[in-house]
Amino acid sequence: MAMAGSRKAVDEAVAMLEAGEMPPWKVEGYLIEVHGLAPPEQFGLAAEARRQWIAKRTGIEFRHIAIPETPYKVRYVCEHDRTTFELDAADTDKRCTLCRGALKPADSSAERYAPLVNNYVGGTEDYYSFAGSIRLTGDCDGEFQILLQYGTGLGPIGVCRGCHMINRFGGARVKVGQRASASRCVGLIFGKEEERERALKVIGGAMGSLEDRLRKILGKWDGQPATVEFFRADDPHSFFLFVEFTADFVNYRGHGAISQAVGAVKELVDAELRKHSIEVEVSAIAQGYDGDLKPSPRNKRGRYAAAEVHVPLASFGKYFECSAERLLSFVRLDASGVEKMGWFHHTGMGGEIIAGMYKATKVNPHSPLVSSLERIYAGVEGDELVYGVELPNVEAGTLSCSEGLIPPPGREALRIMGIDTAREFAACLAAQVLAGEFNLSLEIARERLYRPRQD
Repeated sequence: MAMAGSRKAVDEAVAMLEAGEMPPWKVEGYLIEVHGLAPPEQFGLAAEARRQWIAKRTGIEFRHIAIPETPYKVRYVCEHDRTTFELDAADTDKRCTLCRGALKPADSSAERYAPLVNNYVGGTEDYYSFAGSIRLTGDCDGEFQILLQYGTGLGPIGVCRGCHMINRFGGARVKVGQRASASRCVGLIFGKEEERERALKVIGGAMGSLEDRLRKILGKWDGQPATVEFFRADDPHSFFLFVEFTADFVNYRGHGAISQAVGAVKELVDAELRKHSIEVEVSAIAQGYDGDLKPSPRNKRGRYAAAEVHVPLASFGKYFECSAERLLSFVRLDASGVEKMGWFHHTGMGGEIIAGMYKATKVNPHSPLVSSLERIYAGVEGDELVYGVELPNVEAGTLSCSEGLIPPPGREALRIMGIDTAREFAACLAAQVLAGEFNLSLEIARERLYRPRQD
């Protein structure tokens, strides 16, 4: 298509998105059906239309999140055994991974090309999808545009649909902690129980100087000491003492800060025990107890966040084409299955959404394992159905600093999304998980998912 024709097609697509006449995931089809584009022409123009539409909504242009020359994937088959591959069109390695035989493009041009990801808006190695606009009320107010690096599948479209449904009923009602926690634990092993009890008294008596040391180091990161707790444990041959320190932070993750601070405290503890001639077999940072990368219902890392949608029972069945009782029954069924498997929370697709948001924004830490702990709940309150999710351990630092660099595309994604603080990140994360889970629960309850394809 000529340059002028391309510009006209993009402008018209943007106008339709602005008017709400077309969902963002249908732009590619619109460009083919209305403007006569032939694959793979539509993919780059569709991404550009979505980018311009988002820029108009946010006032922020895409700069670091770029569109490559060939923003689509190509389907190939191995010449030997017909194994199917899908490769980024920019990939120059056209050899089978298994046998190194030549890969040939799929026979049908209609099946040969596909988007890098659904709702693609940019990215040359990690692909960004637009995942909806969500309104938040409660502890965090505002409207946020969400970008995910979700990967292959319909996830971003499902999240978009969930956002639309939630916005129709007043937006996501969020609860989010003012501050986030980080923890580190000093672990001590004694050969005699009486030595452990002496050590406990000595450490308790020195707590003033220990907290002063903590406060001095944590202050550089806007952190402050929160709690100190003592726990005993035994095995057949030894007596353990855990001394767990937690600290609170506003916008930093605090992982490095608490590690430095408790490392310094451990030196003071060791010196005090030597001073009082207390025999210690082992003194160490006890990572097994401090929740580092371990999802747990008692984990003290991160910030609590929750989001829920309230739908009047009187309009539920008509709008969703599904009874409230059927949705609640599905949630009970799924929760029972999770418990039977031995997990402690009802988790759904939230782990994928959470990982997608961490990848998109490149916040600290880049791995969201602790933050992926999730609980889904649903019930009736008065004349409303309430569907919600809890994320008890959202561990995220949103500042690019010495605790972790956030590269330019990640910082740009945060700006476009409208996220300035770690608290807003946690609130948006909970709302996005709510959107995805609510849509997924409805689709399964209505039996619209996991059906055989009609050839």
